[in-house]
Amino acid sequence: MKAGILQYIKMYGIALLCTAVFILLSLPLPWILGPLIAVFLLKQWDKTNFHLDKEIRHVSFAITGVQIGATFTAATIEQVIPYFLPFLLFTVGLIILSILSGVLFAKITKIGKPTSVLGSVPGGLSVMVAMSDSLKANTGLVAIFHTIRLISVLFIIPIIATLLFSESVSNYNVQVGTEENAPVWTVIIYGFIYLIAHLFRYKIPASHVLVPMIIIAIFKINGFSIIPLHASLFHFAQISIGIHLGLSINWNDMKKAGKYTLLYFTLTSMVIFLSVLFGYLFAEMSGLTFATGMLSMAPGGLVEMAITAHEVNANPAIVGSLQLIRMLLIILILPFILKKIWNKQ
Repeated sequence: MKAGILQYIKMYGIALLCTAVFILLSLPLPWILGPLIAVFLLKQWDKTNFHLDKEIRHVSFAITGVQIGATFTAATIEQVIPYFLPFLLFTVGLIILSILSGVLFAKITKIGKPTSVLGSVPGGLSVMVAMSDSLKANTGLVAIFHTIRLISVLFIIPIIATLLFSESVSNYNVQVGTEENAPVWTVIIYGFIYLIAHLFRYKIPASHVLVPMIIIAIFKINGFSIIPLHASLFHFAQISIGIHLGLSINWNDMKKAGKYTLLYFTLTSMVIFLSVLFGYLFAEMSGLTFATGMLSMAPGGLVEMAITAHEVNANPAIVGSLQLIRMLLIILILPFILKKIWNKQ
């Protein structure tokens, strides 16, 4: 018990310290990237078997879902609908380019196509790893390549966004809820929302984020008031997510990828910069700001891109909605298409 508490003190202590450094240096996503780096380095220095309780992780994702959902308004749906077709076209194009980069990677490295393609497509890590089993791909390499892609996106996109747009990280103000004058008893609703998310964790991808996000968004769109969560809870959630990401990165697994890491990082970076170009074109076609268009197209996670949208004064509701559409497209459709293609070969 004492050892477990000491682990959490070490993890959160060094995470807060690194977060403070990120804030002082005006680096992007300080509450996620700071803890990620801090805990990853802590694991290399301290050989303690660090872990983060899964309930803390689930609650943190749920809080973040609430944060994103609270940015929705009735106007958000009206804003997203006109952008759907151009967004879909650019998204399909980005997915095709990701698949082609995977095929090229397979030819250069002699790694099987299922492994390289599944490792290149910007889908969910857990879903792609599960698919790799059924397609007889190298599950370990798929996991490593997705880890590299995630790290690349987490660092490159926020840095580009921060450099291109004038709002600095220090000006970031968390949007903390729905209505200040809502009845206190409505805090109970958060508990029910979390329970629903937990019950559907095996049926809905990323349910701990998506369910709170969708329910809170529905409440906001329909004018139902819920007492807001305190800003400190959003910071705690982001720190915990950063710690989770830092713990999930294994240096030994990274080394197993060996000489492929640099090549994969190069191809991933090319896809990321193409997504920035697509984001610019999408913004020009849709009338959105460049920041919103770029973050909507970025091959990163819904949570990370929506949080980055807050930092650069983009529209987090639109970013979250469009990232959700792409995530569902990849998770629900792409695996079946790939499986059908590979099974024919």
